[in-house]
Amino acid sequence: MGFANFHIHTYFSDGMIGPSELAEAIYNQPDLNYFSITDHDTMSAIEPFFRIKETYETEAPQRIKHFVPGVELSLSDDQTGLAVHLIGLFPNITGETREEELRKIDAVIGDFCIYRCRNRAIKDLDARIMRAFEVNLDELSDRYDSPETIIRILRKKAEEKNRSRFENGNKGKDIIQHPIPITYQTIIDHWEELVPSSTREKIMLYILRPDQARAERLSQLYMAEGMSESDAKELSEVNQGILLTFKKPVLKELGVLEGLSLLQSANAVTILSHPAVDHKKIGYQDFDHHILHPLIKHGLDGIEVFYPYDMTYRAEAINRYGKIAERRHLLISGGTDFHGDGRTGLADVKLNTKEALRIINHSKPVASRP
Repeated sequence: MGFANFHIHTYFSDGMIGPSELAEAIYNQPDLNYFSITDHDTMSAIEPFFRIKETYETEAPQRIKHFVPGVELSLSDDQTGLAVHLIGLFPNITGETREEELRKIDAVIGDFCIYRCRNRAIKDLDARIMRAFEVNLDELSDRYDSPETIIRILRKKAEEKNRSRFENGNKGKDIIQHPIPITYQTIIDHWEELVPSSTREKIMLYILRPDQARAERLSQLYMAEGMSESDAKELSEVNQGILLTFKKPVLKELGVLEGLSLLQSANAVTILSHPAVDHKKIGYQDFDHHILHPLIKHGLDGIEVFYPYDMTYRAEAINRYGKIAERRHLLISGGTDFHGDGRTGLADVKLNTKEALRIINHSKPVASRP
């Protein structure tokens, strides 16, 4: 029967790999029959991926897979202070219709995407480096005179790499011309250059969202360096996810319902991403009251029920939001939030074919076109 993965990223947002490497991974996963690229605040990977997909399937027609273009908007809820992500899926886009459809979509979400891509570094890189310098993470501030020096170094490296990626993707004549954002992946890529005594694995644990497994792994790394078990555990609790806690930078944020309206105007199938991901910050009931139920009231199409949450609460989250989706007659989506950096695989959770086809065949009224 196969399965679907409707939450995948490339280096056109904050993934580690480009369309070519992603295609290789997808086509080497024989049971992955339906998939979507849902880069943060950009659809720049869609056209390059269509070209690569066509090459793969021309050479091997028996390997045809169903590609659903998408985008994941980064939004903010003022009341709770949470970052909320909404996925927009566009199953109506095909290889033949992509230019016309992408032009219509870009007319609606393009300005927002360009703003986010151009300014993402303010929050994603600059604010994290300032925080790392402030707490002297891995003795960073002992090595450099100011966080601004480090930011200049990293921004220059990222800009050079992103220019090369844009050229390699043959983006020059594409409809979507959103710039590649500078993200936290730049810090991960170059942390060992900045701090030779540290490791890439440690900086990932400092940046990624806290969970029990990551805290335990960071503690193991500290003990391997000679730290006592109690000190390692204490420091890992402080540092795991520490670069998510920084002073909020000045960056224009779009509200959750505004983001939903934008995707609806673009004729997207709208999906709330990973609703339980912040359940330790805000309980299920409060999240649903402040975010999920208002979205449903305003026409949300579905919920990302299947997601690779930490195993300590994955089953309960999937069960809860699966039941809500069924009770409220919403689409059920799922994906692994794949970034190509090893934290998740393409098959870590699987959306079944029945639910994938419900999304693909979900009709949107033509009248909602701008």
